[in-house]
Amino acid sequence: MIGTQIPSKFRGKDQWRLETVKKKRPMEDDYSAPHLPMDIMYKIPAHISDPASLARLASSCKFWRNLIKDPTFLDRLRRRHGDHGFTPSLLLGFFYQDKKKSSPELWKHHIDKTRCLAPSFVRKSELSRFVGSKSARSVIKPLSLGTFIPGLGASLNFYKPIASQDSFLVLHRQSKDANGQATRDVLCVCNPLTGETFKIPTLEYMPPHHYALLVTNDVDIYGHVSQSFQLTAIWIRRLKHFISVCYSSKTGTWMESPVVPELRRSLCLVPSSAAAYDGVISWLCDSWKQLSLTHVATLHTGNMELSYLELPPEAKRNKDPVLGSSADGGLLLLFMQGLRVSLWKHNSEGSDTSSWVLSERIDMRSSLPQRVVTLGIRGKVSLEMFRGKSGAVVLWVDGDGFFLFSLSDRSMRKIDCASVTKKYFLCPYEIDWLTCLAITNLVVDGSLSLDVERKKAQDRWRTLMGRNLTANGAS
Repeated sequence: MIGTQIPSKFRGKDQWRLETVKKKRPMEDDYSAPHLPMDIMYKIPAHISDPASLARLASSCKFWRNLIKDPTFLDRLRRRHGDHGFTPSLLLGFFYQDKKKSSPELWKHHIDKTRCLAPSFVRKSELSRFVGSKSARSVIKPLSLGTFIPGLGASLNFYKPIASQDSFLVLHRQSKDANGQATRDVLCVCNPLTGETFKIPTLEYMPPHHYALLVTNDVDIYGHVSQSFQLTAIWIRRLKHFISVCYSSKTGTWMESPVVPELRRSLCLVPSSAAAYDGVISWLCDSWKQLSLTHVATLHTGNMELSYLELPPEAKRNKDPVLGSSADGGLLLLFMQGLRVSLWKHNSEGSDTSSWVLSERIDMRSSLPQRVVTLGIRGKVSLEMFRGKSGAVVLWVDGDGFFLFSLSDRSMRKIDCASVTKKYFLCPYEIDWLTCLAITNLVVDGSLSLDVERKKAQDRWRTLMGRNLTANGAS
């Protein structure tokens, strides 16, 4: 057999013949494509729903590599999950800041460079699956942010992760004066995958009511793909006036908007996390007259105009819905009805209740702890966070802590680390397809021009992906 060592008794003439066969064997062309119709071949990558598997396919030959890194394919890849085609592997895990580590008695150590109290990271692959009323104890080994950004040390002590989008992470530390009053916020934006850290100039204002992160993909004249971000700070005066200041990574400065849009009368924003996507920021709104949720208010950061969407009737009767953005930039709405979850998507045309389409209802009784199922409607389950690209939903179960539910495969994982289950300090870390391809060197990225930097970035990705990457066999 070709490639097998020949025993000594068969060496000589037979060995010469074998070597002759090897030399005469035609070399396989790395660029040669499989013998399939072209239309079928172009459809194959479109059915891959995991970044690591796509990287493995691209590394098999030049044909697949050139097809996958083609801008047209990338555009289709971003849009193909528009109809709730979630990609669970885009959620790599959670960054968090331990509430106990932020206690006042530890503030005296904030200048101690030997103590690193920066945010930690827990990989999704280390969270054990929860089946019915039983689950194995997760062997969670939190990673420090310094694992991905060397030399970080204690420079980000007591910073809390407050927002993330497409691989970027916003960290925030609120300073206090001698009287314990909040002063100016100190902010930092980093990209754990590339190891980049962006120093944000201090805001010359009091802390805002909301922060929102918007990430865009840029292509230069040479076809190099890179990402930029915009961090928006928003103050709401007199419950209706939107005052915003935006920081752009391209200019490196804050810029205050001269336009101050006014919220529609009788509406007020709900104090919950906003959904930021494609240059817009959306919030849920209460009605002073109806004393219930009625609309979604959307701020368009380009022209600082407000638009409104009326919620479907079922959502108006719900107290704790959450918003999310889909892969195609659409708006998703998720809320609990007893022990069932309803998922709605907004049709881009129209602003009334008919523009919402019910996608699916999910019965959670087979996934939740048996104690909660026994209590029925008295069981306290609330939706905390929702990521529309990966379909990840974080639930808070009273008495049991945080759970991670996947809308894609209906799996439930228990986030049972004592540090992580402190509410409001948990930040999902979700990346996008373009970042996956850039990190695996499938797309030319100006920020990763050197081979050594590519190697470092790939190592960070392997660390973040954990077992998921190993299981898919990507390199």
